[in-house]
Amino acid sequence: MDFHKSSGNTIFALVVIVLASIGTVMLIGGLTGDSDVRIHFIFFAAPIGVVAGLVMLIKSLRPMTVRIDERGILIEHKVKKVRVALGWQHVAAVSVTRLRKPKDDRSTATYLTVWPQGGYNPGVPQEWMVQQDGWTGYRLLDVDDIRESEDVLAQVLTRYGAPVLR
Repeated sequence: MDFHKSSGNTIFALVVIVLASIGTVMLIGGLTGDSDVRIHFIFFAAPIGVVAGLVMLIKSLRPMTVRIDERGILIEHKVKKVRVALGWQHVAAVSVTRLRKPKDDRSTATYLTVWPQGGYNPGVPQEWMVQQDGWTGYRLLDVDDIRESEDVLAQVLTRYGAPVLR
């Protein structure tokens, strides 16, 4: 089954662009106007917000491939520099669980995590590694990055014969 990329990041990027553009217009109007209107310092960040929103928009529009079928798991996400083609013969178990984010210890997310046989790295950055109960696993995908729900993901994994841990 092919999974589809979530559009949440695209919508957020568009909102940032619109709000930052309005702030930029207000900044330009305040700087070029004849009146003695005081400009709040936050408006000087508006042009940076437009650029940041454009970068987020470009990243959100880059393609992502997620396919789970009888051959295994295929994930290709160029923005995160991840290419995983993992056959079921290399998988001891998979889980769809809430874990700490790799670069932010204070927040968590729900991840598709693979527990390969022998601690084999399927092609993800080393900081995505998880140690749990003596097993080495790797976060493959933040479930929020796809449109389908966590339950659909677990059903597909079960359907294709992967031992799913919860």
